[in-house]
Amino acid sequence: MRALVTGASGFVGGHLCEHLVASGDQVVGLSAAGRWPAARGELSRSVRLEAIDLADVAEDVLADLIRRKRPEAIYHLAAQSNPSKSIDDPRGTWALNLGGTLNLLEAVKAATAQAALDPKPRVVLVGSGVCYGNPDPDRIPVREDCPLRPNNPYAASKGAADLVGIQHALGHGADVVVVRPFNHAGPGQSPSYVLAALALQVAEVEAGKKARVEVGNLDVVRDFTDVRDVVRGYRLLALHGRAGEVYNLGSGRGTRIADAAGHLASLARIPVEIHVDPARVRPVDQPLLVADATRLREATGWQPEFTIEQTLADMLDHFRRSLPA
Repeated sequence: MRALVTGASGFVGGHLCEHLVASGDQVVGLSAAGRWPAARGELSRSVRLEAIDLADVAEDVLADLIRRKRPEAIYHLAAQSNPSKSIDDPRGTWALNLGGTLNLLEAVKAATAQAALDPKPRVVLVGSGVCYGNPDPDRIPVREDCPLRPNNPYAASKGAADLVGIQHALGHGADVVVVRPFNHAGPGQSPSYVLAALALQVAEVEAGKKARVEVGNLDVVRDFTDVRDVVRGYRLLALHGRAGEVYNLGSGRGTRIADAAGHLASLARIPVEIHVDPARVRPVDQPLLVADATRLREATGWQPEFTIEQTLADMLDHFRRSLPA
């Protein structure tokens, strides 16, 4: 399958490109940076990366690329994906998350009309489970019909981008599938995300570079799915999803941050102290968010293969290897 991946050089994008290549797909990546991070340099041998910023790319430039590459599947991952950063930079977050999505879908529409692409490219539009906000307890685990109640610019912009995707499917006949992944983690994730931050700090304590692990709200419960399971779900939706449909993607298992921190501490080679730092507590946080991924399972047969314990162990090992001596 010919695939185009936006946000290819990011954490999830890199894992997705690896999975697509391993599955035998021909992959072209788009990235505002236009280069692979050092840890993903090996992908340069199999995935061509093009420098395109979806927030301000001209429609004809992007449409021309789609006409030339004739992708059968487009995976749209490019986004400002950090909820905390979105509070500091709401305009930039909206410009990329909503504006970039609109730019891509309009380019797909133009390329399809001008080149009569057959088949139309299947667009897997990656949203986010955080757009559901703080659902009522009787809506946990969260299904796709739960009302959207975003409580930060990231969540709001992703929910709006989903609506643009659905509008293009219903109004223009675009082959768009919306997927809402819940929290995901895995080796190589930035420590700006909670599990990666915990794993990095445990590795730093082991190495004598830090005295203790600093954490925020330990009582938050999240549905964490390994990134390697997440990207496998994306490809399955490219193959088996229904156009215009929304699919939640999550393990269905809630994990307290306190339990994740405790498990990482149990894996440490020396005793680790965990300290709650009030400065790390978000001004707006969702106490409980767990996915109901029944629709995804029924459509594709997807099931998570990695446990949260394995994910945490792999993340800790990654940071152990990557810490400077």
